[in-house]
Amino acid sequence: MLLRTRISLFATLAFIVICACLALAALQREKIITTQYSEEIIVDRTTVWERIIDKLMQRMSANFDMISEYSDLPAALARSDNAAIQQNAGALVGRLRAEGIADRLDIVSVDGTLSYSSFSGVFQSSVVAQEHALEAIDKAEHIFGVGNDQQRNIAIVAAVPLTFEGKVVGLGVFATDIREALAELEQVTRSTVVVVNRRGRMLAGTAQDLWQELDNRTDLLDFNSLQIIELSNRVFSVIVLPQVAELGSLVANLVSARDVTEAARQQQRLANLMIGGTAAALGLVAILLIIYMNWAFTPLTAGINMLNSLSRGNMEVRAEVANSRDEIGRIAIALNSFRSKLVAIDRFRQSRERQRVRQERFIRKEMTELADTLDEEEREAVLDELRQIEDLVVSMAAASDNTFAQAVKDIDDLEREEGWNSETQTLNDTSLERDGLAMMALAFQKMSDRVQKQNQRLREALATKNTLISIQKELDIAARVQLSLLPPPLPANPVFELRGMMKPAKEVGGDFYDFFRLDDRHLGIAIADVSGKGVPAALFMVMARTVLRASVRILESPGQVLERVNDFLVRNNSEELFVTFFYGILDEWTGNFTFANGGHNPPLLVNNGKATPLELTRGVALGMFGGLEYGEASVELTEGSRIAFVTDGVTEAFNGFNEEYGDERFIATAAALPEQEAEADVRDIVRGVEEFAGDAPQFDDITCVVLRFDGNASTSKADKLGGN
Repeated sequence: MLLRTRISLFATLAFIVICACLALAALQREKIITTQYSEEIIVDRTTVWERIIDKLMQRMSANFDMISEYSDLPAALARSDNAAIQQNAGALVGRLRAEGIADRLDIVSVDGTLSYSSFSGVFQSSVVAQEHALEAIDKAEHIFGVGNDQQRNIAIVAAVPLTFEGKVVGLGVFATDIREALAELEQVTRSTVVVVNRRGRMLAGTAQDLWQELDNRTDLLDFNSLQIIELSNRVFSVIVLPQVAELGSLVANLVSARDVTEAARQQQRLANLMIGGTAAALGLVAILLIIYMNWAFTPLTAGINMLNSLSRGNMEVRAEVANSRDEIGRIAIALNSFRSKLVAIDRFRQSRERQRVRQERFIRKEMTELADTLDEEEREAVLDELRQIEDLVVSMAAASDNTFAQAVKDIDDLEREEGWNSETQTLNDTSLERDGLAMMALAFQKMSDRVQKQNQRLREALATKNTLISIQKELDIAARVQLSLLPPPLPANPVFELRGMMKPAKEVGGDFYDFFRLDDRHLGIAIADVSGKGVPAALFMVMARTVLRASVRILESPGQVLERVNDFLVRNNSEELFVTFFYGILDEWTGNFTFANGGHNPPLLVNNGKATPLELTRGVALGMFGGLEYGEASVELTEGSRIAFVTDGVTEAFNGFNEEYGDERFIATAAALPEQEAEADVRDIVRGVEEFAGDAPQFDDITCVVLRFDGNASTSKADKLGGN
């Protein structure tokens, strides 16, 4: 390529680089402006949304005194008169809807259960989570925020404590469907707004068709930027705002999408115009530069021809210096001095050859040290390849009058030799130098490939390790979530004491226990064991617990509860799992304990130092066959009676000698329990299993619950009712 061509290309490329830098600067500036604009839009949308929510909550809270006009409602709630509650709450919700104050009313009793809801559904639940409702009732304070029920209906909530005779008897919950807030936000921002969960499923909104198109293209985790999404013939600007139902359990995102098709098209037309103009300017500059360089380099053509002759070895060529000030004259002077330097260059070649040999030795040393960092097998392979290349270079040198081999053989003697004559010791074949260095480069390349492969294996091993760490973290989170599902300790009660413990065999397990109040005199107790272990069993356990919680509110018989749970699990058991289930109800006033057993280990009744298994009722494990009936039995508890509930992780624990803990050891341990609190009983039972197992691994989940009955409460309850 001619020099003038190279200079032209260099200048053109320089101009292109400058233009590219300016374009990048412009793009960066536009990016910064876009980021600032996105932040302002997000802050603006967030502020508008919060104001809309606050306005709706203020509208509802301003009408809290309307409840005082229905004074029979707190009284009915205090005496658990469901008919009166339904009548008064129905009248109140009709008025709330008619006056546009709220479109839903929930009445929560003092124990956190739902006594009335204007929302119709199979499994009714309040839009305020039970723990928040209990906290508001306990502190007798108003609560405001966003909540959701178990059917994921989202609403703006304002709740007020209901009092009767100076005592908080429940909580009145005013709720407005979130779609009203969405409609107002759409009107203010002139955009389409929907609420979706973390998986992209739309929970509220009217733009179902639009969201189906935007779903797969919207990043629901990008909360800090304005997303531009192009559909087939439209362009939308999308903002994602994270939303948390602070009075519920739902985590969702508020997605606002605005049609910016026309603005995007105008911006694209402007960008095309700028690109076309820049390309035209670059072409014009390149053409003008080439024309100028051809004119400027014409005087150098003659000098270049002379230089070509010298490059072919014609030393007789001389350049006539007509004018030492122009380009040709200066080239002629340079060419004339070039010949005088050839002898010096020839002498320099020998020195360079010695230097090259030293460099090859240095390269070999460095390659050897680098090979020591590889695995033993890889290192031996690299050294063997290096020896083969050296032998090949020496054999090539021997085939060319040994000139190259002689220089390699003893470079130290060559440097110490006196009277070295470079003119008589020149190398006859300069291609040997190139071949030797090329082979060394080949060796370096092979070694580089081996190092890269070893590094790749190390990176893959590191990636595998990181993946395992990630999985372990996720399992740890699942374990904490599962433990959070266990019931908290019930408030202190003079009639009974109830404590439980679960110790999963893996990060998550299939055991669970639950206890809860059904009313002011009945207590529900459940313990279950899902077949298998790990995540599938844990998920099946969560489903069984959820159905249990829903069923006990509408069914009073333990056998009927197990039948309902069994039928639901049979219909929703794609993995063909099953669960052993024990559920009983304690009557605090009489000490009667009614229970039903679905294939579970029979609990032990402990009285006066004796432990006796409870009667086995009719029924098998749940989730296997539909339409089954489960029998019931009952036992009368006296003062000091205890019932120990366990899963088979206790009785089927093994020690290092492959011995099973067994039912007999469990019965003996329960019978030997001293007079102590239920929590100490649980601790002693689990400790007995752990001491028996020793260092042997835990193969199954261990769950233990102890109910201690400290006396019949019927007399005190009757006295209380008589006094009222």
